[in-house]
Amino acid sequence: MSRLDQKYLIRRAWIPELLVACKGDYSILEVDGHRQSGYANRFIETDDHQSLHAHTRGRKVRFKARIRQYSSNLRAFLEVKEKTVQGMTVKARIERDSKDGIDGELTPSEWTFLRDHYNYDEPSMAGITCHFNRLTLVSKDQAERITIDTEVTFRSGERVEELGDICIMEIKQERINRNSPLLKALEAFKFEYTPLGRKTSMSKYVVGTLLLNPNLPPRTYRSVMKRIRRLRENLN
Repeated sequence: MSRLDQKYLIRRAWIPELLVACKGDYSILEVDGHRQSGYANRFIETDDHQSLHAHTRGRKVRFKARIRQYSSNLRAFLEVKEKTVQGMTVKARIERDSKDGIDGELTPSEWTFLRDHYNYDEPSMAGITCHFNRLTLVSKDQAERITIDTEVTFRSGERVEELGDICIMEIKQERINRNSPLLKALEAFKFEYTPLGRKTSMSKYVVGTLLLNPNLPPRTYRSVMKRIRRLRENLN
């Protein structure tokens, strides 16, 4: 729940080679015989997009809130993620009734949880959802976890935006370790089109919001969004 994160954009076609290169260093999370699990997120935001603006303006301390449900067991959680001035990600969460999933209204106890952990005024359930499949690797030797998200899809009403063959890989560590076996395996692709395989600063919530609302100002996300749009055109 407290960690340092590094994010990378990779091609789906890289995944088998990356897994083979470091198969002795990680275990793969398996749930009921499945090594990929489906995730569904509904984001929580204020009417004036305080969370979005904190991210796009590069604020060091910022917050995100969401409801997340796991397709493997249908468990659902209300979560708040805080990025600290030291660059740490601290996550707090409470479980909610699985029948409410990502669509049910927030309960009084959930509103109390938001007031205690989410630092922006008057949040509400946003219309934006994000669905993806996740592969999770757990290091055998160090406090490190790798997630690889594929088939990332954002929806708002009738509008749908997909990342296609672009996948999001996230390395989660107690402290930055640049000798991570996965990072070393990634070096085999260092001559690929930038920013593929390069560390990048991004948030699914921000990327999805900007793809679905192109009139919103991207600010510090401008270069990231230009590259993602170019990659989608080149890969599809």
